[in-house]
Amino acid sequence: MNAGTVSAVMTADPITVSTQTPFKDIAELLTGNEISAVGVLDKTGTLVGVVSEADLLPHLWEDRKPRWRDRLLARKATACVAEDLMTSPAVTINADATFAAAAAEFAHHGIRRLFVLRNGKVAGVLSRRDLVRVFTRGDAELEREISDQVLREQLNLGPDRVRVAVRAGIVTVCGRVERRSDIDPVTRLIQELPGVVEVRNRLDYVWNDVA
Repeated sequence: MNAGTVSAVMTADPITVSTQTPFKDIAELLTGNEISAVGVLDKTGTLVGVVSEADLLPHLWEDRKPRWRDRLLARKATACVAEDLMTSPAVTINADATFAAAAAEFAHHGIRRLFVLRNGKVAGVLSRRDLVRVFTRGDAELEREISDQVLREQLNLGPDRVRVAVRAGIVTVCGRVERRSDIDPVTRLIQELPGVVEVRNRLDYVWNDVA
């Protein structure tokens, strides 16, 4: 499952602040809107960083300037505006990126959210939960989409030749196609659908056209 695009599941128009937004205002935005981070925009509207809950916590240290801590964290402990609190550069992804690309970014950076850009400007924010949510699609809905849009419309395979069943997101395909080379496209196209956990292709064929 990798063909869906980020724009389909992101939260559009995320809350952002300016570089000079005060610490307390940011804390109120995070708690009041039940979000974990805000984007920081410069005067041109360009995303220059992110302030998350973690960036605010150093203000609770008993020693605001501990020598053993990282200089950047020590700066955050005394910061009063977004420009000094933010983590920069922000990790971003394009709105037309695939779910697979977004999942790879989350794994690589170990973060909870990605700000989404369209034409260089902030268009949304994507959380790990947004990606996980695509697996909650109902089996019946998936089965209809596979039968109607993939098998019938794209591959011209009717129920008299190929049958599909979906249970807990696992797709089982049975039947017979003309050529052996027709089997792999069935698996590939189904795997690209949001919500598919696994494809079990049990198709048989009439002619072996694969060397």
